Amino acid sequence: MSCWIRLRLSLLATATLSGFLVAGHAQEALNQTASTNADSRYIVDDETYEKNASKEVDRLAKEEKLISYTELAKKTLKTRPGTSLAPVSTNQLPPTVLAEKLRHSTVAMGLRYQEPHSKKWRFMIGATGFSVAPEVLSTSLHVMTIDPEIMKAAQAVAITEDGAVYPVTEIVAASDRSDTCLVRVPGLNLPPLPLRGGARPGEQVWCMSHPDGFTYMFTSGQIARISRDRYDEKHQPSLHLEVTAEYCPGSSGGAVTDAAGNVVGQVSSINNYDGFTSRDGKSVNGIVSARTCTAAEEMIFLAKPGENEPVPIPTPSSVKKHRTPKPQASPSASVAPRSNSR
Repeated sequence: MSCWIRLRLSLLATATLSGFLVAGHAQEALNQTASTNADSRYIVDDETYEKNASKEVDRLAKEEKLISYTELAKKTLKTRPGTSLAPVSTNQLPPTVLAEKLRHSTVAMGLRYQEPHSKKWRFMIGATGFSVAPEVLSTSLHVMTIDPEIMKAAQAVAITEDGAVYPVTEIVAASDRSDTCLVRVPGLNLPPLPLRGGARPGEQVWCMSHPDGFTYMFTSGQIARISRDRYDEKHQPSLHLEVTAEYCPGSSGGAVTDAAGNVVGQVSSINNYDGFTSRDGKSVNGIVSARTCTAAEEMIFLAKPGENEPVPIPTPSSVKKHRTPKPQASPSASVAPRSNSR
C-alpha cells in the first residue's frame, strides 16, 4: 500500500474518530440539558429574579400604575369591610410538600423608592407577604410605611414565585398596635393560607420568607413562648409568638405555619440582647435573639369588620420611627435591647 493511501486512510480514520468525539460531546450536552430541564425542583436565581422584577416595576412606573405609600396611608378606610378567610386545614404535610405549598402562596414585597435629597428611583426586594384571600395579602404594617430619614417616597409591588409583578393598590385593614395589615393586589390570585389561633409553646413551626433578598427561604423551629406587648397606655396589648425558626430583615410579613400550612404567626421583628447586669451587679455577656411574630389572632381580628387604626403617614419633619415590641425586664436582670430589626 502506497504512503499516500495509508495517509489518506489515516486522515479518514482521524476524521471519523473526531466526528464520533464531537457527536459524543454534543450528545453529552444534550443529556445535561435534558437532565436540567427534567429537574422538577424550584431552583432560585436571586439576581435574575430581582433584575427581571426591577424591569417590570420600571414599566409599571412609566404606565403610572404604582401608588405611593403616602397615598395608600391617606386613603385607608376608617372602617374595614371584613375579609373571608380559608378554613383551617387538618391535613399534616411532609416538610417538602409544605415548602411547596407555602411557596405557591408567598410573594416577595418589592420596593421602588427614593432616598432623601435624590431624584433617582431605586428598587429592592425588602419584605414578604402571603395570600389570605383572592387579591388580598397579609404583611407587616411597617413594610407599608417608611422612615423619612431613609426614604422620601416609596411604592410597593408583590412578586410571585414565577416573577410576575403586581402593584399594591390599597391597605384594606391595618393595626399599628400589632404591626400587621391586609393589602389589596388586583389580579393576584394565589392559594390562600388559613389562619389558626391557639398556638402553644413547643409546637413545631415553619417559615417561608426572603431574608436579606434570599428569596423563598424555608426554615423551621418551634414556638418558644407566647407573650403580650403594650406599646403605650393608649393601646391594648398585642399578642405575639417568639419562635426559634431562623429569619432576618427581609422576612417581615412572612408566614409562620404549622405542619398543615395554617398560619399561626407573621414575622414582625428581631430583638437582640448583648448582655445584662445580674442581681449581684455583675455584667453578664452573651447575645440572645428573640424572633417575635404577630400572632394569628391579630390577623383574624383584622379580617373581621371593624375600625382600622390610622396608618402612620411619613412627613419630612417626622423623626418618629415605627414602634417595635419593648422587651420586659425580668426580676433577676435589667435587659436593654441592642437593636430591633425587621
